[in-house]
Amino acid sequence: MNIKFLESDTVNKMRKFFISEKFMIIMFLLAAVITVFHLEVPGVIIFVFIISALLVLCEDLLATTLPFLLVALTAIKCNDSFNIFIKYVGFIAVVLAALIFHFVYYRKKIVFGKALYPMIGASVAVTLGGVGFLSLKEYFNLVSFYYVFGLGFGMVIAYIILTTYLNCERDYSVKEKFTDIMIYMGLFAVFMMVEFYIVNIGLVMETKGIIYMQWRNNISTFLMLAMPFAAFKAVKKPSYIFLAIIYYLCMLLAGSRGGLIFGGIELVMTISILIGIDKRHRWTYIAIAMGIVISLAFYFQDFYGFFSETINRLITGLMGISGSEKEVRLKLFARAFDDFNSNPIFGTGLAYMGNRDVHPSKEFALCWYHCEPLQIMASLGTLGIVAFAIQLMWRFYIFLKKKTVFNITILVSYIGLEMMSLVNPGVFCPVPYLFMVTMYLAVVEMVNKTDYTKNIASEITEEQQSEELDDLDDELYDDDDDNDDESLELESANSQPV
Repeated sequence: MNIKFLESDTVNKMRKFFISEKFMIIMFLLAAVITVFHLEVPGVIIFVFIISALLVLCEDLLATTLPFLLVALTAIKCNDSFNIFIKYVGFIAVVLAALIFHFVYYRKKIVFGKALYPMIGASVAVTLGGVGFLSLKEYFNLVSFYYVFGLGFGMVIAYIILTTYLNCERDYSVKEKFTDIMIYMGLFAVFMMVEFYIVNIGLVMETKGIIYMQWRNNISTFLMLAMPFAAFKAVKKPSYIFLAIIYYLCMLLAGSRGGLIFGGIELVMTISILIGIDKRHRWTYIAIAMGIVISLAFYFQDFYGFFSETINRLITGLMGISGSEKEVRLKLFARAFDDFNSNPIFGTGLAYMGNRDVHPSKEFALCWYHCEPLQIMASLGTLGIVAFAIQLMWRFYIFLKKKTVFNITILVSYIGLEMMSLVNPGVFCPVPYLFMVTMYLAVVEMVNKTDYTKNIASEITEEQQSEELDDLDDELYDDDDDNDDESLELESANSQPV
């Protein structure tokens, strides 16, 4: 490769394009085409090459974020994904080569973020999990290495990379750009849901209810990540609150019990916070909230009829019964306490597969307890409980150190992921979920360094005034265009022969 080419004006223009909204739209449309034609596997490979190219061409790592999220969303439809993608493992070399090039060519002074030491503590607990309980053969295998390294010191390395390489010169607002990235990710999740229902419209009409999808919990988690970004953009444009509501409706269509409960809690949380911090639009949010409650009351029978499967599964699950058998999650919850008692200091370790009699996990997957606190307790023992508690408190400290609209958005999105992790593997999946938490921390720390907002009230006022000025500029621009058109018409009329 001609290195000088990367310093040319052409590449600089390309870099600006790759972080622009136009490029986001192109990525969204590409992902939509992949979904419509069910090209998930080729689509993942295409996105791998796009991400690799962006790593080579762009100094700004943020340019790779939306393609990364879109490829993660695309991949959730691939059931038994390990056996599908192991055939294409060679493509990892392309990404690794691009990463190495990026780190060398765009090398920077290493930056250590404030979350580093708590992350190291959690990584030590993850690495020591199972000591004195697992055999060497159980501990040193490929599955164990991926999760122990990915959830431990591998994520520490990822954090250092992000805190270091996200720091670069920009001519745009990171807060606004990252918000747009998350909104487009959510819009693609909505598209996936709508496309799935259109394709299966016959079955919907027949059952008059939601239809089963294997990826319901994953897509609900992605929508919960995106929802606060749409909701809090309502500070500038109140209409965005309806997009947040659409995200929640898609969670309901997915049929995820976690999405139904925790998505609802997250939506109530966002609207409540908006009512508290945005005085100008407060009554708009109250009216919308009241409208939702009244509509639900009037159409409750229809609502219950369409979503009855999810609601009934939720009720039976809470009662501890699923069909004729005890709810699997409750069996796992009970087993977690037994496993903790087996090795209370270091736990049974992430590589422990002794619970597959309760829930036979897929190949290259952990024997998850489907509940983060119990996973920590059983797999990592007392050491894990202490380390992860410290890490959790430190994350909240970083997110709340500076109370801005963006930081609150990130915090609510993070809380949404943690809530889903109470009933799913969640943050015990290194990619994409724990990686997104790590990116949240790095982005917030970076933004806090350059954000001089005194308080959230003044920030909201400034943003709303800025939006009003932008709207006024647009109106004046449109008026100028109209006046120019009228002038041209007059000149044309005057030039006509009498």
